[in-house]
Amino acid sequence: MKFCPLNALEACLFLRYLPGIGPVKEQKLLSHFKTPSAIFEASESDLLKIEGLGSIHTKAIQNWRKYKPHVQQQIDLIAKHQIKTLFWGAENYPETLAFCPDAPAVLFYRGNLDVARKRKIISVVGTRSHTRYGEEMCKMIIQNLAPYDPIICSGFAYGIDIVAHKAALANGLNTIACLAHGFNTLYPKEHKKYQNQIEKQGAFFSDCLFGETIEKGSFPRRNRIIAGLGHLTLVIESASKGGSMNTADLANQYGREIFALPGKVSDAKSRGCNLLIKQQKATLFFDIEQLLESLQLLKESKPKKPTQRKLFISLTEEEQKVFAAFQDGERKHLDLLAAELKWEIGKVASLLMILEMKGLILAHQGKYFEVI
Repeated sequence: MKFCPLNALEACLFLRYLPGIGPVKEQKLLSHFKTPSAIFEASESDLLKIEGLGSIHTKAIQNWRKYKPHVQQQIDLIAKHQIKTLFWGAENYPETLAFCPDAPAVLFYRGNLDVARKRKIISVVGTRSHTRYGEEMCKMIIQNLAPYDPIICSGFAYGIDIVAHKAALANGLNTIACLAHGFNTLYPKEHKKYQNQIEKQGAFFSDCLFGETIEKGSFPRRNRIIAGLGHLTLVIESASKGGSMNTADLANQYGREIFALPGKVSDAKSRGCNLLIKQQKATLFFDIEQLLESLQLLKESKPKKPTQRKLFISLTEEEQKVFAAFQDGERKHLDLLAAELKWEIGKVASLLMILEMKGLILAHQGKYFEVI
């Protein structure tokens, strides 16, 4: 029987139903085969070339047709409820999220936000039981950021999340609300009153199928979207454990800059922020200029640096490739370098550290680098 190629939505939905294929394996398959439909056209021998895939996974992929009724039901619901889609690898897929090793193959959204625009995204997270200090600081920070027009991203939960969304709306900024469930519901229901304004002035994002409800693992899965979307993450208040710390850890794994609002040592709701600063996972936040510098939103003249004196330093072949990527003399972000070189972020970060030790590269806030 002749195989009829799947379209992008069909292929992404089939991937979601396959047992044993989580976000990381899904991303490995996409990175190797380039398009979701190509995964289902691959032979078993080609599939087994993917690191971490075994015969159980290949059999699941080859038996994809058994999930056709589920996939068709999802397609009908997506059309009925006018849910929009963003596909990994497409031009309109969020650039920051695309670099993550567990980026979703398809992101569902409602709203009118064009995330492909060259805009900076700040993810703001914090405790659900915030103090007045945390709320006022969150409002003040977003108000002072308004002239620079960043997108404010958070998780639509109680506490700092909804404070951040409301502050963004009040200051005329776009905001992204990431959900831990499908678009059949909206949690928490007390925040439904903000739905229309967020859809007009931003968007709701989710990688959950229609009908998926909140269960164990839903919030960490959502947190990876918040951490992945942000060019930087700002933690306002947090206990030593919880969703905000999970998001900060993910942002750190993705190589993103993290800022934490410090608090009293005796304050349990600031313990997480203080811990992130102590562990050097986050920079202590003390003024707006830090964030602007990290996002390269401050206007400053940067003369190009001479590079000829570097030519006689011994470099490995991989070090030469990284150094050559800076020949235009501009600052570059770690994510951009990894994309240009088609290497994993961790590998590029290690090579940059070596080049910095050799006196060739200068590191800046926000994971930006330039030649000295």
